[in-house]
Amino acid sequence: MSEVIYSAPLNIPDKNGVTHVAFLSNQHQYKMYHWPQPAVQHDAWLIKSGALDTLAGLAPKIEQFDIDHAEKAFTVKTQSGISLKFPEGSFADAMGNPICGRIHLKVQSFQTKTDFASAGLTSSTTDGQALESGGMIDISATSGNADIRIADGKSYKIEGNSAYKEGFETFYGVGGDQTTWTNNPNSANGNGSNNASNNNDQSGNAKKNYTLSLLPITRSNSGLANHLLVNDLGDDMPLSQWFYNNAKINKDLKKRIKMDGLVFPAKLTLNKSGEITDVALLDSSQAANSIISDHFAYFRELLMSAPAVRFNDSFGMPESLTIRFSTLDANFIKIKQLPLPPVVAGIGKMATNNDGKWALESYSTRLVNCDRIGKYIKSDDSITYKVDHARALVFLNFSDINALLGPSTTRQENTGYAYAMHQFPKGSNARLIAIVYDQQGAVHLEVADVSPGKYHIEKTRHYPFNQLTVKAAFEMMPMDLFPEKN
Repeated sequence: MSEVIYSAPLNIPDKNGVTHVAFLSNQHQYKMYHWPQPAVQHDAWLIKSGALDTLAGLAPKIEQFDIDHAEKAFTVKTQSGISLKFPEGSFADAMGNPICGRIHLKVQSFQTKTDFASAGLTSSTTDGQALESGGMIDISATSGNADIRIADGKSYKIEGNSAYKEGFETFYGVGGDQTTWTNNPNSANGNGSNNASNNNDQSGNAKKNYTLSLLPITRSNSGLANHLLVNDLGDDMPLSQWFYNNAKINKDLKKRIKMDGLVFPAKLTLNKSGEITDVALLDSSQAANSIISDHFAYFRELLMSAPAVRFNDSFGMPESLTIRFSTLDANFIKIKQLPLPPVVAGIGKMATNNDGKWALESYSTRLVNCDRIGKYIKSDDSITYKVDHARALVFLNFSDINALLGPSTTRQENTGYAYAMHQFPKGSNARLIAIVYDQQGAVHLEVADVSPGKYHIEKTRHYPFNQLTVKAAFEMMPMDLFPEKN
């Protein structure tokens, strides 16, 4: 049989947060799903100004690594001395299925204030708290031409290159013109819980019919995915297809399903012959109190009656696999769509002391930050900065603390904007830095140094916006080295 190639469109998630891709029917092989990374929607004025390109020119070098056997444990070390230690089976495709063979990693680390600014990174939490940073890292991983991610339930270790401080923990980036941080990676990825209630009123879905089935179960090798197959009366077919053909979904269950894309991960246990010996939901709350709780015993019994399963590859059969039941639009065969489940990830964890340097455990590769909530005494005052007929990227920089704070609040006022900073160290020398841009695409740099006890900004100094002035501002260099802009 000739190989059939499926190309998934780069669709924007629907109102339920579900990204749809082509249904695979009974084809044995297909190119891996493309997993579109969530795009940051930048301000159109900011894009027109070219400021992002100028900042990107100051970004740290991206280091690249080719890994030949991603199914095995491996370590990579950056030129700056950061070690990334991945355990066996670290990576998964968009559907959460395991990745084997060759993968490609791109690694970028951010250490200085200029590094942070180059990517629009702050050291503020999404709820406005001030963080002290030990460094940030961003990793993109691909297999073939498809983006991949850390497998559900897996984590890897980052051994940093700067000093450990008590209170450091894992934070994850929340994208925007100025990135903020959370210690919940599900929030960072824009994903809700898989335990979402099915009692929500989904407007526009009243006439839709829903069902439940298995998502495709595959194992990918260097960009080519193979289904978990069964041989049913002489015909090879994916186990997910076999389940769809044989499962009798209870009418009451169908009535309770109000949306597609609710995912229920389960552990499939196998013996050496590929026979299914057990099926168990991984989430205890889903097992005890979800729409499939009362029906799962039937699904388990059905799967345990399936013919022996196998992968058509050279890696041998694992002792267990993660499979995913999912709610689906009942017409998905006709419309040829299946949902991509959200990434399942753990919460942020506290850093450990690794010979005086910090070490983190992370459940995500994208925008991982070693931070701690500011341990300093915070001023009761606030710094307010305003622009008229323009907008700004506003940062508060410090000479003695590795923090680069963004605005605590942003408020539109008449023809301009007001930016307020509330979380900053008492008695610390600070510098307000604003990248100001307007609708016509003009951009300039504004700087005001703030000394202890004198937090009111009466006037900022204006400078041309280029890489030299930006680097000087964020590295706390004297700005009188540059001519002021009228």
